[in-house]
Formats: sequence, structure tokens, C-alpha cells
Amino acid sequence: MIVCDHGGYAITKPNEGTRVHILPYPNAIYRIIVRGNQTNDKFTIIEGLVYAGEGAGNHIHANEDETFFIVNGTMQFYVNGDQFCASAGTTVYIPRNATQSVRNVNSKPVDIQITFAPSGIEKYLEEITPIYDTQPVNTTEATQIALKYGITNLDPVNWTDLGCVSDCSIYIKPSIYLLVLFLLFQNN
Repeated sequence: MIVCDHGGYAITKPNEGTRVHILPYPNAIYRIIVRGNQTNDKFTIIEGLVYAGEGAGNHIHANEDETFFIVNGTMQFYVNGDQFCASAGTTVYIPRNATQSVRNVNSKPVDIQITFAPSGIEKYLEEITPIYDTQPVNTTEATQIALKYGITNLDPVNWTDLGCVSDCSIYIKPSIYLLVLFLLFQNN
């Protein structure tokens, strides 16, 4: 990770950042791409892939709000009793103290970015990583660490099949320059 001291900005290049094991699944390796000490403790951003059949169990964050951005694929969310699908390009904001869970019901991994505000979650993620790296996971120790950081794990969600099947879409912000180039080459 490259941090510039002269303008107060941070740059994280592809494949850089701190790798953390954030869920009790073998594949749940995410990257912390912006840390609280780079944002005056205002927020933290992580990114990763959510594999088929995986996702965060039902829980509550007491200390931070959480915002998900779905880069590709489709996720099913549970927030305060409501269930809904979120496809590529969707942003989902979940305030602190809301019950929440998320899952990938598809056959392909879903790429997501998650912003936590204020920052501080990275300390939890770094402390929980060795617990999730060890199989089988010591759930008692994982629960104690979660509680230390204001995260309460709840009973599993009774999921409803909403047909949250991915269309394998990828969200790409349109660029006027790409559109102009495309139109120019269409006329040749």
C-alpha cells in the first residue's frame, strides 16, 4: 500500500492492501484497501469475493455503519427483517444496530466492496483472521472477539428464495470517451 504524506491521500494498487480472513469459510480472504489511519478515522474500505453458498451470518454492528457496493453478480440481503436482491451496481447502506445478513445464492463468486464508518473494523478483522485461518474454527473465541468490537452474532436467518440469480453482470461506469470511440469505430 502506498500512502502519500504530502497531500493526505492514499493509493492502493491492485493486489495491495492487508489480506484478512473475515468469515469462517476457507475462501473468505478479503483486502483492507483503505484504513482508518488514512482517513482520519472516518471510514475503512475492504473488498473481496463472496463465493457461492457463503456470506455473513445474521449479526449487528454497534459501532459502525456498513455500505456494500456490488461490483458484479447478485447478493441476497437481510436487513431488519426485510429480504431483497442487490445486483451489480447496487449500493446498500446499513446503519449501525440494524440486524443484517448477506449471502451469495449463485454459482459464481460476487465481487463486493464494503465501507465501514467510522473506521476501527480493521482491528477486528486483523484479530479475527488467525481464528478463521484455523480449521475447525473456534466459534467461542470468534464470538468473544466479535463482542469486543461491538459485533453481536444472532440466530441464522430463515431465508426466502427470492430468485437472486446473477445475470453475470459487471457494473462499469459509462465513459463518454469510450462511447465516442465506439461510435467512431462503428462508422469505419
